[in-house]
Amino acid sequence: MVPALILVLMTGFAGNCAESPLLAAVARPSFSFADDLERKDLVPAVRHSLKYLCGLPPDRKIPFGGRTVPVAHLARSLGVFLSLVNGEPASGELDRLIRERFDIYQAGGPGNPDSGRQMLVTGYFQPILAGSLTRTPPYLHPLYAVPDDLVYRTGARDEKTAGRIEDGAFVPYWTRGEIERQGRAAGHELVWLKDPFDAFVLHVQGSGLIRLPDGAVRGVRFAARNGRDYRSIGRLLVETGRLQLGDAGLDTIRAYLAAHPGEREEILHHNESFIFFSWADHLKPTGNLGLELTAGRSAAVDQSFYPAGSLAFLISRKPSISRENGVQWAPLHRFVLLQDTGSAMRGPGKVDLFWGTGPAAGSEAGLMKETGELFLLLLKEPPPPGPPSICSDIGEVP
Repeated sequence: MVPALILVLMTGFAGNCAESPLLAAVARPSFSFADDLERKDLVPAVRHSLKYLCGLPPDRKIPFGGRTVPVAHLARSLGVFLSLVNGEPASGELDRLIRERFDIYQAGGPGNPDSGRQMLVTGYFQPILAGSLTRTPPYLHPLYAVPDDLVYRTGARDEKTAGRIEDGAFVPYWTRGEIERQGRAAGHELVWLKDPFDAFVLHVQGSGLIRLPDGAVRGVRFAARNGRDYRSIGRLLVETGRLQLGDAGLDTIRAYLAAHPGEREEILHHNESFIFFSWADHLKPTGNLGLELTAGRSAAVDQSFYPAGSLAFLISRKPSISRENGVQWAPLHRFVLLQDTGSAMRGPGKVDLFWGTGPAAGSEAGLMKETGELFLLLLKEPPPPGPPSICSDIGEVP
């Protein structure tokens, strides 16, 4: 991991805590802004964030560390970065330009800046699962569309809370166990799957592809959630001694449930959070900003702490799985875009990296529970008034 920087805590963040989850570096970072992926995927990822930011009012104020900045300044930061990348500088030259033109903020929960500010780095993916539009064996386990009784209450800070109305009062929505055991969403089945754990995986990932019996493939995407807190079943299996911490991944959890079917319902219902879906109008993985995710470049965070669409640099390690060598680990250091969120992304100390589509991506993403560090970049130059010119040139993102 990267040695701790000499940092100063920036306070006054208008978010979920009294202190900012961002730290501004006041000394030269001891690492290099050297990317471990090819740049061909970086450009479209940046352009996706630009499309989102350019669709917002340019003078809207966004909390960023201990300050607020207009949306236009975030867009200009991406525009300048894009021009640097398109110039194809050598790795060392790009590092110099980044340090020269950008302020660097370290992410993480408030605390002692000398402690390293480690983040939990996880991975997610877009699964491909067999399903049916009718309940026909072996397709017996439903994904649900949004039920009619799910309503939202808006709080003092404009945050929305999911619930339902009972005897004229707003109450929490049903838990996962209540929905599944008591049929609380019956009549809103969208598609049927073979395995209840497949449905659970889709709830965690937020979107996926369904291959129907006639060979057609359709996409499903997040539509709503029941408002209950996400609880990790992997952590449950470790804490109860069913799995070892180093072994707890998507494949090992699936294997444990297959070997212990009598425990499956108890384990899955430990996570009270429940996701409702809708059909997607395309097969591309989509984040909460409504734009396509880029494998290895798009990351999910708690967007009440970190500005959606922002440019960041992530440092951790990554797995690679092969039949010949098993699991091999290598350093991970790359530019990423904060383009998604999720029910498990609660608090400033987590970042979830999108791995791609299909079972290979799922196996590697399921192994990611690493420590790491995340640094957000913001252009130093004070923003001129008005929308940035990059927004008039962004056009359609390929």
